[in-house]
Amino acid sequence: MGQKKSKNKVVKRKKRNINIIHIISFAFCIYFIYTMIDQQTKINNYDSQIEMYEADIEVKNGLLDYYSQQSENIQTDEYIESVARDKLGYVKPYEKIFVDANR
Repeated sequence: MGQKKSKNKVVKRKKRNINIIHIISFAFCIYFIYTMIDQQTKINNYDSQIEMYEADIEVKNGLLDYYSQQSENIQTDEYIESVARDKLGYVKPYEKIFVDANR
């Protein structure tokens, strides 16, 4: 009978050890799943930020192209003449000006 009691104790210890191992592995799995979900949400946030910054870069590049064209146009005589006519009201010598009476 002494051996039966010692075998029962050994079996109970093994069951207890197995239960502890199961609990630890279950806790690790839960932690792993939580970490994966957390990282995926962070990755999604970073991806959306990247898309936002790429769109902003495209807008800025469009503005850069526009302003570089404008800087080239500013140097031309046609642009200077149009600004003088439209904004300042200048006219060329011997040029006739017609005023619309309906305005």
